[in-house]
Amino acid sequence: MDRAPAARGIRALIASIDGLLRPFARRRLARMRALAAAPGPAQERELARIVARARHTAFGREHALASVRTVHDFRHAVPLRDYAGMRPWWERAREGEPDVCWPGIVRHWAITSGTTSGEKYMPVSDATIATNKRGGWDALVPYLATSGSALFGGKLLFLGGCTALRAHGPVWIGDNTGIMARHMPRLIRRWHVPCAEITAITDWEAKIRHAAVETLDQDVRMLSGVPSWIVLFGEQVLAEARRLGRRADSLRDVWPNLALFVHGGVAFAPYRERFLELAGGPLWLTDTYSASEGGMLAVQDRRDAEGMLPLCDQGVFFEFVPVDELGGSNPRRLPLAEVRTGVDYAVVLTTDSGIFAYLLGDLVRFVETQPLRLVFAGRIAHQLNAFGEHLSGGEIDRAVAAAAQATGSRVVEFTVAALFPDEGNPHGGHRYYVEFAGTPPDVARFGDVLDATIRAGNEDYATHRSFGLHPPEVVTVRHEGFYDWMRSRGKLGGQNKVPRVLTPELHADFAAFVTRECAAGTSPNPTANEAEKA
Repeated sequence: MDRAPAARGIRALIASIDGLLRPFARRRLARMRALAAAPGPAQERELARIVARARHTAFGREHALASVRTVHDFRHAVPLRDYAGMRPWWERAREGEPDVCWPGIVRHWAITSGTTSGEKYMPVSDATIATNKRGGWDALVPYLATSGSALFGGKLLFLGGCTALRAHGPVWIGDNTGIMARHMPRLIRRWHVPCAEITAITDWEAKIRHAAVETLDQDVRMLSGVPSWIVLFGEQVLAEARRLGRRADSLRDVWPNLALFVHGGVAFAPYRERFLELAGGPLWLTDTYSASEGGMLAVQDRRDAEGMLPLCDQGVFFEFVPVDELGGSNPRRLPLAEVRTGVDYAVVLTTDSGIFAYLLGDLVRFVETQPLRLVFAGRIAHQLNAFGEHLSGGEIDRAVAAAAQATGSRVVEFTVAALFPDEGNPHGGHRYYVEFAGTPPDVARFGDVLDATIRAGNEDYATHRSFGLHPPEVVTVRHEGFYDWMRSRGKLGGQNKVPRVLTPELHADFAAFVTRECAAGTSPNPTANEAEKA
């Protein structure tokens, strides 16, 4: 039998997928924007649905969820909790007890990276897996709705955690991206790379080596992953191509149809220039905000424009606490419909996995309200406030990006720590550890721009810098120094990220590692130091 006509028909169908999907994408994009412009009704429906499903669970009975009718009722019935507050409930569910916080047995548990604390196990119900599939589609919607390029004519590369899960009684535990990859719709698997055998590899370095080899001759059109790890993967691809004698100045030399990068997990600004140079030219960049605790939470809907639309109808009820009120006796819990721009909010989630009024640990800031668009503003634990300077992770990210742009440098990775006063130095300060691609810039100039950028946007920092706080100190870290430190801690790949702000314990560990393993040079701003002493 001549199979050529059938094969040609399949190829023609695949080639037309983007055109078939475009009308659906346009309608969904319009819906996402409409919901973000008037989120109240959709969010009330999500909360009502979650409460109705959970009312007969142990948590639901203790918190009288059967009596909850309104958002006000919910706030009165369910207090804010962090992981320590939810852990007793979730430990019971993780041991296989049914109907604890969500109906039945929650069979999948995502282990978080534990950047600032110990390991955490988050419930991932079948309902959340279903909404995550829709959230993955939403991440592609803006590109499909407005770009004429054929994404599905080639391959979609997702670089996430290991898909191999470990059994724990009746439940399975693993990386959240790995859990979602295992439940990827069958249709999408036709386009997905790397293959299942490679995504199941637990050793990160082995995984990226094998993935680079497998995808070298594929028609990759989309990349998705954490920017820091995607950059390292891209460099591995170029190294493999050069080893085979191929021209590989950029990823476009290897993948000429590369058109889209869907990223998240960390602020992209510090990595932007390095990634674009690696890519070999401008791509469509889609920022996303997701979490193990709630899946896909927000998606950038406009090319080259700041801000992500919150996904109001994907199994999550949002609340936001002004960061200044955290720790107070009665902090406000604002729904999406009541937030305003220019305020850093702590994110609170209630989800269809049995997560209730949960302080996620993230900070966001809304940049628009019609429709609502937000930016990631850092982690609560990643704030620098050793001296009352109230410096957020988002401010640190923006300042490092500005310093890199001003000095024409490319930042590979960075972190910052507080330097506390001692007998020889009565003033404190901040030390930035920065790994640069290529020759480091004038780090005194880098520190000056970083300092000026933060001063311009943070009155508390500016006040302390006028008296009592030294200029930022910049320490250059050798090539792959951060990578090797993360490897030494067993934190390579997946959802693991270099902590933006080092705790005293992590700072001691990293400083010892730098001293022992890295050829680093300390370059404070001597002119500013001398001026302040004078």
